Amino acid sequence: MFRDITAFQKVYETRSITRAAKELYVTQPTVSIQIKKLEKELGVQLFKRNGNKQLVPTENANRFYRDSQLVLNSWENSLNHLVKKHKSNRIKCVIGASPTTASHVLPPLMQSLKRYLDYFDFQLVTGDSEKILEEIIKREIDFGIIEKPIVTHEIEQISFATDEMVLAGDSDNPEWIVGKPGSTQREYTDKYFNEHHLRPTKIIKVNDNDLIIKLISRNIGKAIISKRSITNSLLPYQQLTNDFCNEFYLINPKLPNSNEIQKLIQLVKTLLPQLRF
Repeated sequence: MFRDITAFQKVYETRSITRAAKELYVTQPTVSIQIKKLEKELGVQLFKRNGNKQLVPTENANRFYRDSQLVLNSWENSLNHLVKKHKSNRIKCVIGASPTTASHVLPPLMQSLKRYLDYFDFQLVTGDSEKILEEIIKREIDFGIIEKPIVTHEIEQISFATDEMVLAGDSDNPEWIVGKPGSTQREYTDKYFNEHHLRPTKIIKVNDNDLIIKLISRNIGKAIISKRSITNSLLPYQQLTNDFCNEFYLINPKLPNSNEIQKLIQLVKTLLPQLRF
């Protein structure tokens, strides 16, 4: 309910579902569903569209906006009271992420989780997918967001997004940039080499995705890389076959370290498919 009210307030303030979704780091359909859900629960229409397709609040929306501010303020005051009372019981939560998911998934996820900073001490760590898995098994990390499927009876995993790999850079460039062994970038690069029977002689080995992009932007080499990584750049790229589509996974121990961590993981499972990244 509180998330629906927050969505309503953003739409009311911005007069736009698109802008509200962007500020909340969720998808437009998610906000639309939240508004429709509120309207159904309240039994009233909250917004109309004018000739310019701009959302116009109804009188019911104006009244509910004022009331909802009081409700959320009261809720925040209650939370603050509980936090002060139980300040010594803060819970440590370590979240691991592989390089690509750390860049694209963690920022919007933490935007959604920041309201829980009064209860949890979050620690974010990065590493390749195998390293994150290893640390979860050792109970050093509570849950992880990685780019490779895993097979082990100790871990639960769910896929929540697809990541398209592309060939970025000038296709006529003879130089290739490859990631470190074990990385997703290196795995798909080797796959491309094998499928096209390539044995490049000019290779630059790089262990950082951001550096790969900077090199390509200076016309130094080409690379197989996540399309998400170059979305906001002007780098040329070629689409590849469906075999070069990668999945993002949430992984966690089947038996989390505490009930609080288990509840947080369940929350993250509902948040991840809704995130805009």
